[in-house]
Amino acid sequence: MKVIIKGTVLLSVLFFMGCSEKPSKQTEAKTVDAEAVMVASMERFKNAWNRGDAPSVAAEFTNDAVRVIANPMSPIEGGAAILKAFEATYSEESELYNSRMEVEVVVNRFISEDIMIGAGMFRILGENNNILEHGKWGNVFRYEDGKIKFLLESAHRIPSDSLTAGVAAELANSITSEEPHFEKIQAAIDNYISNYNSKNKEGLAMLFVKDAVQNVNSKEGIILGRDQIKATENFSDGGTLNANILGYRYLGKDLAIAYGNWTAMGEDNLTVNGQWGNLFEIIGEDALLIMESAGIR
Repeated sequence: MKVIIKGTVLLSVLFFMGCSEKPSKQTEAKTVDAEAVMVASMERFKNAWNRGDAPSVAAEFTNDAVRVIANPMSPIEGGAAILKAFEATYSEESELYNSRMEVEVVVNRFISEDIMIGAGMFRILGENNNILEHGKWGNVFRYEDGKIKFLLESAHRIPSDSLTAGVAAELANSITSEEPHFEKIQAAIDNYISNYNSKNKEGLAMLFVKDAVQNVNSKEGIILGRDQIKATENFSDGGTLNANILGYRYLGKDLAIAYGNWTAMGEDNLTVNGQWGNLFEIIGEDALLIMESAGIR
């Protein structure tokens, strides 16, 4: 199903239906129209961006929201920091000054009564309609008072070839947390690294819920479902993957967000580096990925 909004933004809203087996948490019935609230959110965000209105853009985020984006390489945490970042984005010194945003929504759905996910593509255009940045996003939203706000923005630009390789990078130590189920997130990240480095497609795919969403720089578009995640895995980011955890939050109802940095080194000792911001479901002793969103710096 496609919804077109007149103006500078095209929203292609596609509902992804789960398979016949018992669905995971994110396919629970929801009376609120997920499409409508997502369209309204993207319109508010796009219009405020195109005005260069930092307070209005920042108001689309919760007070405790996190932005995980290509630049900077550290997460932007909390309302004050997010507002400051957007003020810098729209300043005359910024390469994005007087830019405008286009957004495509590929998938959106409620995970619980108050948590929604969305994923798609974006383009940032200059005054001459030249593309300043383009890439993919996979975000977590909180629903409240009839609308959604960004809880985790995980948006990653597609870099030029000159930006995809660099010298070896050392990752900061992962955080520790006393929040519930953090040890399961640690285990999930360790298992992801192990399966990736051993080129185990089956093992890697089983770290996702069956109807998961994957948004990563090494694959074209947004990947829907565990079977497609396995089928499209090409291990192209490098020979050896490593990652850390820089933030974690348990959202309740067996849902959690986590985010951090990653690096992958090839045989030539050059690396690619980036960030990740993911949503997990706690199922028994495991933390499985509902949505993976990661990109190159």
